[in-house]
Amino acid sequence: MYFVNKNFCIFFLENLEIIPMKKSISNLYFLPLLFTSTNLFAQNEAFVKRTVASGFNSVWEMAYGPNDSLWVTENKAYTISRVDIASGDKTELIDLRATDAAINFTSGSGIQPQGGLMGLAIHPNLYSADAAVRAAKPWVYAAYVYNRGSCPGTNTSCIFTTKIVRFDYVGNSLTNPVIIINTIPGSSDHNSGRLVISPLIEPGADAAHTQYRLYYTVGDMGAGQFLNTTRADNAQNINVMEGKVLRINTEADGDGGADNWVPNDNPFYNSTIISPQDYVFSLGHRNAQGLEWGNVNGNNILYSSEQMDRTDDEINIIEPGKNYGWDKVSGYCDGNVNGYKIGQNSNTDEEAFCNATITHQEPIYTLFTTPASGMAALMAQGNNSLWPTIACSSISFYNYNVIPGWPASLLVTPLKRDLVYRLKFNATGTGVVGDTISYFRGDGNRIRRVIAAPDGLRFFIARDASAPTNGGSIMEYTYSGAVLALENTNVNPRVVKNLVRLYPNPTAGMLNVESKKTMRKPLRTQLYDIAGRLVKETTAYQNNFSVDISALPGGIYTFKLYNTYDVEMQIEKVVKY
Repeated sequence: MYFVNKNFCIFFLENLEIIPMKKSISNLYFLPLLFTSTNLFAQNEAFVKRTVASGFNSVWEMAYGPNDSLWVTENKAYTISRVDIASGDKTELIDLRATDAAINFTSGSGIQPQGGLMGLAIHPNLYSADAAVRAAKPWVYAAYVYNRGSCPGTNTSCIFTTKIVRFDYVGNSLTNPVIIINTIPGSSDHNSGRLVISPLIEPGADAAHTQYRLYYTVGDMGAGQFLNTTRADNAQNINVMEGKVLRINTEADGDGGADNWVPNDNPFYNSTIISPQDYVFSLGHRNAQGLEWGNVNGNNILYSSEQMDRTDDEINIIEPGKNYGWDKVSGYCDGNVNGYKIGQNSNTDEEAFCNATITHQEPIYTLFTTPASGMAALMAQGNNSLWPTIACSSISFYNYNVIPGWPASLLVTPLKRDLVYRLKFNATGTGVVGDTISYFRGDGNRIRRVIAAPDGLRFFIARDASAPTNGGSIMEYTYSGAVLALENTNVNPRVVKNLVRLYPNPTAGMLNVESKKTMRKPLRTQLYDIAGRLVKETTAYQNNFSVDISALPGGIYTFKLYNTYDVEMQIEKVVKY
């Protein structure tokens, strides 16, 4: 038998079992059916969105705080605030410009650092239900640029300095600042500035050295580009903190002086006369604005996202003493940048560097890689919006058993696009399974940060306002279940037909996409299965390209093509056999 709905599709129900969805909407059920029409639109995960609060002056960091709150750093205003999630009420905890006389420039005084007030980390004790535990270590850590030194002007580096400070959280204020380190380089570009605390107490030489650790990302200071064209790239120089991940104590370990804050088991620690290398945990980084701990099958893993030059934005696993390649390698050791300048200041042979560097560590994933054969054309493009980089601004690890298929996923926010990517890890957390899938698109401007609440249901996104570095809002997205929605795509005026030809169709493996005209790139493709689940998403930077669907089971799929403005350009039925 069959059922006909004139607004939607024809469903064949012969010998099929009807399976209710976990959450039905208006008695709508999930049906394993054969669709005879391509008018299928589906979103497997549904979210309810609202604005928590707005009017922020350039949010840089956002952390989930005690009592269901969000703690926010505003990089240009130099304030740290607590936002009540339910009401949106904002309580200012500290104004650093008013409390730290060492900040020697104002928001309107010439060239500014990239970031300003950046990283924020809350000591685990503050999340305790025990008041005595909270009172013992009521600590909050912040990283910020405080000093502008020489700043001659055009094409000459502006030299800034950055510090990490520990505060006591008492009442509604951050007080009693303790300077942990105040010699970290700073710049008008690529400060990175992400600050996280280890999820567990880490061992040390004795009880005094056993404690939580801070991890902090320092960029390459924008060496080789814009105002820093003549600045040397020190990402490979172990004696300079630029281009490094630092590892620091959360509390003094009793060694005395600066050594109080340096873990004695850091990979390059060599004496009590503290030098920059003693703080270094890993090297060879360009601009790692994402840093997050995750746990996969009982193993704690430190992940980072890193903004690269023209291609190969990286997802890395950070390990002690490892070299992540910059400025000699961009992405994989695949030769794609051989003979081309990286960061406008070096020519290098990727494979030679990788082969000669025992400690070199390749990324576990890139967003996205241009093959060596395409580098000449890429270099010729003056518009960086067309380059296959997304400018990763933050990452967040999701490991809650709430949303089906989501545990052991990494959420990645790009500055180039108004969306959040989700990367699904394998069983060891050391590789990405399948293609990237995107969510939360189209609700604002640049995304600075995404975090998940401990309930696994809510996601908070900090967005810029109309200008890339001014203002913004915090939005909440609450998971409401799996949704299958059917609609007539003919009512959507954005869809333009016959822009590409798909062949062969049916196909057993490769689906070729041939453009009939030049379209605004990058192009994004999505494939939905018959149940409305998004099963594959790819990005292309050429008019003609191929999508490999050989790993998908046989069946009928809906193919969607979007241009760079996220306009649906074409929808077609695809048969995989």
